[in-house]
Amino acid sequence: MEHEHSHQTGEAPHKHFYGIVPVFLVDEVVPTVEYYRDVLGFEADYVYGDPPHYGSVSRGNAILNFTLSDPRGRRNSVLCAGPGTGVDAYVVVSDVDDIFEEVRDRGALIRTSPASHEYGMREFKIEDCNGYIIVFAEEIDV
Repeated sequence: MEHEHSHQTGEAPHKHFYGIVPVFLVDEVVPTVEYYRDVLGFEADYVYGDPPHYGSVSRGNAILNFTLSDPRGRRNSVLCAGPGTGVDAYVVVSDVDDIFEEVRDRGALIRTSPASHEYGMREFKIEDCNGYIIVFAEEIDV
């Protein structure tokens, strides 16, 4: 095994994390990809399958994937967990206020308007077309 070999020779193994991609369960992949493109300004990278059962969108380095829920109606979201706090994706951006205006004007369901927080982030929250809670946040000086 490579790990054992590296450990035995005293060399540190090279391990890279290139990103993380949330995969949301949805009932319809194409309308979800279109929502992220048309309302949230993401690129529609691909839709896979016939009928479509997987899709991907991106905006800069932010990537989200969607997979067909079987059975329909299942969600891996904080709203399905019941009352309480939480978010499904936390997207770090620049110019958070401009992005807020952009997605609001395109019809996004706004949960909270931009606000600055003592932990050094200015953020707003939306609920997407499948009930997923997405926060867009920009680092700020406190």
